[in-house]
Amino acid sequence: MGYKHNKEEILEVGYQVIRKNGYHHVGINQILKEAGIPKGSFYNFFKSKEDFARQVIQYYGEGNRKWLQDIFQKSEETPINTLKSFYKLLIGYNEEDNFCSGCLINNLGIETGRLYDSLAEETKEQFDQWLDVIAEVARKGQEVKEITDSFTPKEIANYLHSGFYGTFFKMKVERSRKDMDTWLEMTFKFIRA
Repeated sequence: MGYKHNKEEILEVGYQVIRKNGYHHVGINQILKEAGIPKGSFYNFFKSKEDFARQVIQYYGEGNRKWLQDIFQKSEETPINTLKSFYKLLIGYNEEDNFCSGCLINNLGIETGRLYDSLAEETKEQFDQWLDVIAEVARKGQEVKEITDSFTPKEIANYLHSGFYGTFFKMKVERSRKDMDTWLEMTFKFIRA
């Protein structure tokens, strides 16, 4: 059990470091220093820096999928309002972070997606799993005639999440939530039945 616990601590450190600095601006020595482990221990868990980043993506993605499921299961709002509240929550988190970090999956996908197949594949896998969770809420919204049925639940989920992450670029550059708020208002008018 300690073996797994140590690995999870390293992955958590990796998540924090890579999320703030990106893949190319983080060296293994920085990860070792922040995690407080020797180089040999790192290579007991990971084959390379790329393997480490892939496992960080998986760790982060699975944790976020569970977090999404938990939020949606506990919501007492209608499906469309559940989705809208979720995206408002994400906007608030990014504002609290002073618009610095954004999402690890989004950041790494943009930075490394065309350079490292293993990272691109893991990023896509995790993103798709998130979309499945969001699509389930969209499906429920369609059942109660709250969300348009002109598109499949998965298409609506992809539209929501891709559009939201598309606003991250301007958020970081302008250090403002203005475009995210505009996206939120427009999107939930567009998908309403």
